[in-house]
Amino acid sequence: MISDLFEAFKHLLWPTRCASCDILLDAPDKQICKECSQSIVDPPEITAPENIDHAFALFVYEGAIQSMISKWKYHEDFSAQNALMSLISLRMDALRALNPEGICLIPVPPHPRRLRERGFDPVWTFASRLHRAFEQAGIQTSFRDDVLVRTRHTVHQASLTHDERLHNLDGAFEVKQGFACDHAVLIDDVMTTGATASICAKALRDAGITRIDFIALARTLDSGKG
Repeated sequence: MISDLFEAFKHLLWPTRCASCDILLDAPDKQICKECSQSIVDPPEITAPENIDHAFALFVYEGAIQSMISKWKYHEDFSAQNALMSLISLRMDALRALNPEGICLIPVPPHPRRLRERGFDPVWTFASRLHRAFEQAGIQTSFRDDVLVRTRHTVHQASLTHDERLHNLDGAFEVKQGFACDHAVLIDDVMTTGATASICAKALRDAGITRIDFIALARTLDSGKG
């Protein structure tokens, strides 16, 4: 009772805004407004990129999801981060199709230079939260952020074609010597052409990993097309 009154009083003094569109919310326990919530749709099936067995995205990179990811990644808006991470549980049933028991979750790493520039790693945060969600669902996984290493800095991918992205990333990742795993799952924030996933998966296959899946927080609508 007291805690409810405190939350209501806090909301009166510091009203909560939608993590996507910034409008004022009518309750302190909400993170996004009704309109933004209703705009979030299940993504269509993804064609797995080269070197990947199965690929899956939690959301489509448009509307409220695109807004929150952009605010989080490029403007350090951690209310958008928290809202996105709270939505992961909505997709857990679909993720079970990957037969995830015993998998190694491997986040795609940034180059240390980019990590210093940004100051935080969205992919690591997403992968860590996904690992916790699997564990809470009773699915045993391991979180291995020490396996994949980015060996050189690359230019931003946004304006590049699929082939240019592959060339840009060629040789940019290495796998820690001695790593072994029956089923690895690469984790990234946004899938566009699938080039990053493909290059990272090749490094894992070269290291002897036989099954490699991929999970993205969101995918663009043209993901996997070239």
